[in-house]
Amino acid sequence: MYSPLNVPQTGGGLRLTGRDLLKIAELYRAGGGWNGSGSSPTSWVKASTTPHARIDDDTEYGYLWWLKKFKSGEKSHAAFFMSGNGGNKVMVFPDLDNECGADEHELTTPRVCIEQTEQLLTDYILQAVEQ
Repeated sequence: MYSPLNVPQTGGGLRLTGRDLLKIAELYRAGGGWNGSGSSPTSWVKASTTPHARIDDDTEYGYLWWLKKFKSGEKSHAAFFMSGNGGNKVMVFPDLDNECGADEHELTTPRVCIEQTEQLLTDYILQAVEQ
């Protein structure tokens, strides 16, 4: 999506697929490497996923990444994640050596997408990965 001045508009117009979102998560989970090469500087990956601001009792913010713990059963897992329009999420769980993503096409209506994404994550995905 482009502005009338032909400038790319990435705020809701980037149109990444679920597969594209997972590639970003994998890049960050690997500390900036992709297929054996250093695609992103490790220092940037570390700085962007380090807390720089406290949002509320449960949430902090890095550089374009939210930082939060997600509870699944009796366990809690720290994650850094991006959250976009309509419930889109890219999540990395370093302690599980895993990442996941959800895009709005997998969910129902925009009003409930954020809640659905987190419920799918805690009730199904994390429980499956823990086993």
